Amino acid sequence: KKLTGTSAQNRSIVKMAKAEPVEKKSTGKKAAVVGKSGKKLTGFMKFSKEKRETVKAENEGITFGQIGKKLGELWRGLDDDEKAKYNN
Repeated sequence: KKLTGTSAQNRSIVKMAKAEPVEKKSTGKKAAVVGKSGKKLTGFMKFSKEKRETVKAENEGITFGQIGKKLGELWRGLDDDEKAKYNN
């Protein structure tokens, strides 16, 4: 193939064609696994997953932060036997 353009451009094209592929360096960060954090859910998190929709339905127009606050209050109101259900 005949190369056109300046000789500097031609040398650049030839160098790129002969260059070996460069491996990407690792940043040391692991890719997040979608849907699984690899951590065991705490009792409070299990409780929150179960009760969140109920709290939202009972308190229409409540903000995300207020839902968390309400769930925390409900969690603190549970006795140890009820919390044990979620901690297992």
